[in-house]
Amino acid sequence: TETLRQAEQAAEAASRAKDEFMAMLGHELRNPLSPMLTALQLMRLRGTDGSERERTVIERQVNHLTRLVDDLLDVSRIARGKVELKREVIEIAEIVARAVEMSSALLEQRIQTLIVKVPRRGLPVDGDLTRLSQVVSNLLTNASKYTPQGGHITVHAVGEGDDVVLRVVDTGIGISADMLPRVFDLFTQERQAIDRAQGGLGLGLTIVRNLVERHGGTVAALSEGLDRGSEFVVRLPKAVTDRVTTDACLVEERLSTVTGQTNGRRVVVVDDNEDAASMLAVALTTIGYETRVAHDGPQALDVCGQFAPHAAFLDIGLPVMDGYELAGRLRELPGLERIRLVAITGYGQDSDKQRSMAAGFDHHLVKPIDLDVLRTVVSGLDGETPDSADL
Repeated sequence: TETLRQAEQAAEAASRAKDEFMAMLGHELRNPLSPMLTALQLMRLRGTDGSERERTVIERQVNHLTRLVDDLLDVSRIARGKVELKREVIEIAEIVARAVEMSSALLEQRIQTLIVKVPRRGLPVDGDLTRLSQVVSNLLTNASKYTPQGGHITVHAVGEGDDVVLRVVDTGIGISADMLPRVFDLFTQERQAIDRAQGGLGLGLTIVRNLVERHGGTVAALSEGLDRGSEFVVRLPKAVTDRVTTDACLVEERLSTVTGQTNGRRVVVVDDNEDAASMLAVALTTIGYETRVAHDGPQALDVCGQFAPHAAFLDIGLPVMDGYELAGRLRELPGLERIRLVAITGYGQDSDKQRSMAAGFDHHLVKPIDLDVLRTVVSGLDGETPDSADL
């Protein structure tokens, strides 16, 4: 009927409006986070004395806020089936190792003991390393939040038939009988823990369930009741191939020295957020690149025409002309036909990345940008000629 058709159209319009709002929310929240995190990492890199404790607190809270923004956007993407899995055969030990690294700061802060009983070989799964690491990290973070200081968290994995079974067990506050059936539901949290500083939005376990199911697995929560601890059990199909991808280096070597020398590489940063542009330029200078800054498209064209950069970091949401238009205009300048372009933006959905690639960008970095990620992206410039620099 006409009424039903109008109702469906209204629902679709409301869904699109919600998706657009979520994307804009993520962008607006990430913009101020980016210069804050970069500034903190530069302070740590330089070893400035006298405020290490304060910097650590601020950096921890910035990272926590970043995770909340990521969770908020992730749960929206997952619910709409917009998450693309990049599958490979990988050992469960690699997944756990990455997850432990992601969660270690919170565990150390709460003085908790983590026990890992996972064999290095023999438990391969076919899945997305990043997303499965996120699953285990969310379970570890959840266990840490609801386990008192000094408590114990155990991660162990075994093979059971055709499955790889991973269990995360804690000595925390446990889960009440009426909460157990709803623990994976959206925005669900134990009432008595809502005032905890690390309480979050109640999205982590929802993301866990959806990602595990996307991998053809299941996840279940077990608890004997309040103050009896909790256990989360993830079952994933065991991979049938012996070709396993492993990463020998789980953590990239962090920047350890500050250099005032340049490597001859020229980079332009374009961002209308002056703090973000300034901090990113300082970070690039610290790594060893000669930098210039512009705050809109026309200024960028003028700077690049005189400076002849090897690469340009362009914010997408620029005034006057956006980053997509600026990218095309830069490559029209004499001598800059092969300039390497990096999009820096608060928009991180797959459609945003596809659009930047279609516009000619070589990389798409989502704010806030970690210094290690930045170094990885620009490291390919070393030893290249200006017209063949490849990030």
